[in-house]
Amino acid sequence: MVMIIFHSKFFNMTNTEIFNAIVERLKTEPFLSGFKFRKRDSTFFRQDGDLRQSIELDHWAKFGLLIIYPIYGVRFDILLKWFEVYSLKTLQAQRDTPSVDFTGNMLHKNDKFAITEDDFEQRYITLRDLLEECTNMVFSAYTSLQNMYNLEIIPILKGKKQLPDVGADWVFRNLTLTRIVSPHDYEKMKTLILSQVRFMAGRNEPNIIEYIPRLDEIIEAMEKKFQ
Repeated sequence: MVMIIFHSKFFNMTNTEIFNAIVERLKTEPFLSGFKFRKRDSTFFRQDGDLRQSIELDHWAKFGLLIIYPIYGVRFDILLKWFEVYSLKTLQAQRDTPSVDFTGNMLHKNDKFAITEDDFEQRYITLRDLLEECTNMVFSAYTSLQNMYNLEIIPILKGKKQLPDVGADWVFRNLTLTRIVSPHDYEKMKTLILSQVRFMAGRNEPNIIEYIPRLDEIIEAMEKKFQ
């Protein structure tokens, strides 16, 4: 992980004020045209029908520095809306959840940004350019369910990518994605996923354990919806 130190010419500003200054500047950038900023979770997002693109600017203070941790997400509502009645998350959290997301590290780019008060202009440009580069990478790759299937499911079916061994949302997301895009691969994917679910349940993975009593019911409901 590479950490970039930002300096600014805004003297005596609090970390909150520095963050707000960055956000206001980003709102004017061409690559974020059409995006709205959601203050409650510090996220730029753009909704286009069923597709939502998002850039969450997670941030916190550490040793007097402002740390910004961007997360780049893409959400296809069709994969997630049906699951809202079964999810153990709050409805708001469920609706904020992307179908797939990436940190800078996952994209082999800078991950966290430590910001101080000096050289704001120069370092802002570095941040802006990296945000633009990463959003272009993610948003151009995940423009459709077919794209997501090609990137997320096919490598699993070919044995080139492992299923996660924590969490639960991915179980229902991957089943739904395969059911919609490639029904002829659905039973194979379902077998792989349920085998992984049994493995996780066997070691009491807390997220999946909560769904085990209703697992068959949930999957059956999805299969009927997307038959």
